[in-house]
Amino acid sequence: MVENGTGKPDKQVVIFDLDGTLLQTLPSITVSSNAMLKYFGLPSVDMDLVARFIGNGSRILVERLMRHAGREEPLIVEEALKVYLDVFEIHCTDGVEPFDGVPEMLRDLRSMGADLAVVTNKNASMTARVLSAAFAPDLFSDIRGYTPSFPLKPDPSLTIDVLQNLQALPGCSFFVGDSDIDVFTGKNAGTRTIAVTWGYQPIERLRDANPDYIADKPEEVVGFICQYL
Repeated sequence: MVENGTGKPDKQVVIFDLDGTLLQTLPSITVSSNAMLKYFGLPSVDMDLVARFIGNGSRILVERLMRHAGREEPLIVEEALKVYLDVFEIHCTDGVEPFDGVPEMLRDLRSMGADLAVVTNKNASMTARVLSAAFAPDLFSDIRGYTPSFPLKPDPSLTIDVLQNLQALPGCSFFVGDSDIDVFTGKNAGTRTIAVTWGYQPIERLRDANPDYIADKPEEVVGFICQYL
């Protein structure tokens, strides 16, 4: 437990990535990706390929998909992004469900006194809808997706803004995610970092990012954090 010099513990926040960390969202992203590719008469892709392309926001996903299909003309890519976002607006909750053990992990962390937040590169307009498909609306103290007001992760600006909004110090808080981007985000913001292995990135990349802890199961996240609460 970290104290602030007054004898009282500092407020502690656990910030989570969304896709591949809290929720299985790959089916919805794959359906939307293939609908976009079909619009341009391009071959469909499987979930394994989509998993390799996600994590940096919708624009980068679309750029990677179109590059894979051999279409990199800027005007076409811009049109493809619009098509993808229009389709994803409809399908963003398709097949969305929590990973096994995640609801219990969140419940336990809340019962231990931690505030919970979400910072994702998913567009902000869809982030709350996706979370509400699986979790109670009051579970998270702050939910942030991508808007032009803040750079994408691993830039720490949005994470720092969340911590300031919740009046928590970075050194007393945690960033939890399934990618090296999440680890770098937490490090850049000054939080402790936890990489989870049940998501979409190979464990080798997680190890190379050098997080403070690697969790194979949601209960291991709780076990690591409870040392500091």
